[in-house]
Amino acid sequence: MQKKSYRFEIFFMLGFLFTLIAAFGTFFLGFKMGINQTEAKYAHLKIQSGFETTVSYEQQDLVAYYYVVFQPYEQFKDQYFELVDQLKRSDSRLKSHSILKNIRDASRDQYDQIYYQSITVSSPLLKDAQTDILKSLKLFDESIGRIETGNKAGPEIAKLLADDDFTKSAENYGLKAQQKYYTSMMKWAAKSNQAIPADFSFKDSTTVKEWTNFPLAVKNKIVSDMMASSNLYVSYLPQDMTAKIDQMIDSGKASSMKLNSVTSIVKVLMDTDAVQGKEFIRWKSTYYASEFIPELPFFSEQ
Repeated sequence: MQKKSYRFEIFFMLGFLFTLIAAFGTFFLGFKMGINQTEAKYAHLKIQSGFETTVSYEQQDLVAYYYVVFQPYEQFKDQYFELVDQLKRSDSRLKSHSILKNIRDASRDQYDQIYYQSITVSSPLLKDAQTDILKSLKLFDESIGRIETGNKAGPEIAKLLADDDFTKSAENYGLKAQQKYYTSMMKWAAKSNQAIPADFSFKDSTTVKEWTNFPLAVKNKIVSDMMASSNLYVSYLPQDMTAKIDQMIDSGKASSMKLNSVTSIVKVLMDTDAVQGKEFIRWKSTYYASEFIPELPFFSEQ
């Protein structure tokens, strides 16, 4: 009887261990498959970048990127902000669902358009920026699919959308792409003007006096950096913020408010929603008539 009991205990223990090993094996297999599926899903976004050379960031590269990547993405952003505004005011469940579908359709349409465009590998920042834009649009698309609308009203759905991690990541990738585009413009300007650095790191302690000595290309790069670090996903562009900063300094408002650093000025502008689209065009002839600017539509459109 003792031998039988002993054998039973051994078989039981062996069976338990086998079940445990099988369970762990199944878990790790599923985990690995999940990783592989995720990587495969985004494999088409891993675009190879080249290396910077003397022919990197030419005028035609900046223009090509503007028309085939930047402009389509800005069109999506305009649609996105308009549709989210409609969602915040929607009191109809059916209308709210229709708005969400329109956002998703817009992200997919622009993704398809941008995906098939070719950006030269000789300008690696622009190539990387295209990848970031594609990721942004893909995440906006997927954020809609994650939201459980139920019987929620439009404003509640809008808040769910804004707070979703996928939406936040989508905005972050959009800001990273913008940052790389404006860095590319600075590198372009540096090739023709030795007073303009090809690389620049912004410091929060940068004073108003230091700011006034920077050329426009550096100012715009600084603002794009600040917008990315502050997650400032808005409809206006870095040069619009730049123009508003210069206008506040020139008018004496910054001094009267005892704003001695660029960071403090930007904080006030952000907190008061003081920056509007086309600010740069409004102040271009006043502050930037002699600046070295690439021939891009958003620097000249009325």
